[in-house]
Amino acid sequence: MTADAGVLTFIARAEAHIQNARRAWDPTSLSACAECATELQAAIQEMNTACEAATTVVAVPDATSRLERLRGDVERLSRLVDAAIAFGRGLALRSAADEWAISEVKG
Repeated sequence: MTADAGVLTFIARAEAHIQNARRAWDPTSLSACAECATELQAAIQEMNTACEAATTVVAVPDATSRLERLRGDVERLSRLVDAAIAFGRGLALRSAADEWAISEVKG
């Protein structure tokens, strides 16, 4: 495998992880959010590997634009996942706090 083919392979793997993350994305499910986050982490690792491999080649057509698009996708999905997880945790905490308040009133 040539170095530029290696870069494109890593980029393709990162793109596949992003697609998996999009399929897994469900803001109403904390487990789906965790799965999405795992796929995003894998995409980031592939992107980092692609960037490292790109330093050994002169130029790979479309690699820079694809990596930039992937960075944007990861950033947007990461924000969504973070917000959904924070909301889910806050909702669970709020629900638990309501139960404590009711039990205190009832004695």
